[in-house]
Amino acid sequence: MNIYDILIHSLRELGIDFSGSQIETLEKYLDLVYEHNQRFNLVGTKDKKGILVRHVLDSISILRHEKKIFGDSSHPGRVLDVGTGAGLPGIPLSIFLNNKIFYLLDKTLKKINFLNMVVEKSGVKNVRVLRGRAEELGKEALYRETFDIVLSRAVVKFDILSELTIPFCRINGKIIFYKSKKIFTELESNREAILKLGGKVENLLEVEVPNLNEYRAFLVIKKIKKSPGMYPRNFNKIIKQPL
Repeated sequence: MNIYDILIHSLRELGIDFSGSQIETLEKYLDLVYEHNQRFNLVGTKDKKGILVRHVLDSISILRHEKKIFGDSSHPGRVLDVGTGAGLPGIPLSIFLNNKIFYLLDKTLKKINFLNMVVEKSGVKNVRVLRGRAEELGKEALYRETFDIVLSRAVVKFDILSELTIPFCRINGKIIFYKSKKIFTELESNREAILKLGGKVENLLEVEVPNLNEYRAFLVIKKIKKSPGMYPRNFNKIIKQPL
């Protein structure tokens, strides 16, 4: 089965509606990641099928729960992807949720350069690229508690990720973490940290990503109150004094 067929079959298996132009844009994005992966050190997976399954399909599998997470498809909103790297999950999701504006945040210049190239070459109109450190931008009025949804696939310790993401989300908004089976042990020791940051665990939504034989789930955190002004702290403090 070729890449195109895997993509089409997987979207159908996930119950995701798509158009020809969305498939074309998604394939263009996949080609760019594959072509520039070595130069920009974007993802660990090197073969195109692996990138499609492990990264692109994993990113868009959240649309299996679209209404529970993103609400009515006609509702506009601002979505922040923290530690986006190659634009995952933000760019693939922006192709299917074109009524929402996706902000892709990363601190690494070469990845920012890649993302700007993707936006230009793929023609996606609802993506904005932000360079900066989450712990710094999370303190700025322009970004703090202004996003409807905050997403992250970043592979960092749970308490660190919570402190870097929750302050960006508005009250009654949602923070979503893409997680493996580790989530069950992580939750045991981090519920208090989530509450301290103004969040509350709302749901854990599981998904089977086609062709990926791994446990995948989305932890949904609801923002129930303002994050205390001291958070996020300096990154060294976040590491040395975990919540």
